[in-house]
Amino acid sequence: MIHHACVQGDEQWVRLRLGRPTASEFHRIITPKKWDLAAGRRSYQLELLTEAILDCPLDGALTPAMLHGRDWEPKARAAYEMMQGVEVEPCGFCTTDDGQLGASPDGFIGADGSAEFKCPISPQIHVNYLLHPEEFKDAHWAQVQGQFFVSGRKWTDLVSYFMGIPMVCLRVEPHVEFQERLQRHLHTFLAELGDLRALAITRGVRFPAGPAQEKRSADYGRDWITQADVDAILAARGTV
Repeated sequence: MIHHACVQGDEQWVRLRLGRPTASEFHRIITPKKWDLAAGRRSYQLELLTEAILDCPLDGALTPAMLHGRDWEPKARAAYEMMQGVEVEPCGFCTTDDGQLGASPDGFIGADGSAEFKCPISPQIHVNYLLHPEEFKDAHWAQVQGQFFVSGRKWTDLVSYFMGIPMVCLRVEPHVEFQERLQRHLHTFLAELGDLRALAITRGVRFPAGPAQEKRSADYGRDWITQADVDAILAARGTV
């Protein structure tokens, strides 16, 4: 595991995630219930491929639920630290040693542990998790197990928090059978993604030579073409 020390949500974190499968989306690769290879994984592959082509993220907009989670996570972290008597070390972005997969646990605890905080925007969702904790674990199973696969951590505390209602805290450990299936399905997913990349190249796509120094954003409203556009057009015609 390689740990990149950055702030989750900042420009470096966004760049590190660009075009790379991450644990938060592993449910689109492996089905959470039957642990099969997800039939709809192609849409995720196309998203990642398009990010790599454009060299910018496709999901730039923040939803109300994302904003709520960002605002409430520090409260959940503080409440958890007080309840458990531990200190949660901020975690930036983790990748596998080969750099192909990524994950962003919300924090590290000691040498072996991690924490993942969920702050539902609707209090009734949290109450349901409080009454039926197995549903809470099932809802985030692929993500948490994916974080184990990337980070190598031995346990995580999965926490649901809503102010004024008792906290839900579940200790989760790597599941051997799920980890084995996840490894197989990730191998297949990456191989298919590689095939799509190769096909795109034959169609004239030119991928960026390396990571950009500055964050880019797609400007589809411009009424001019750039030199990069010209190069791509000529490459598609087979003249470059």
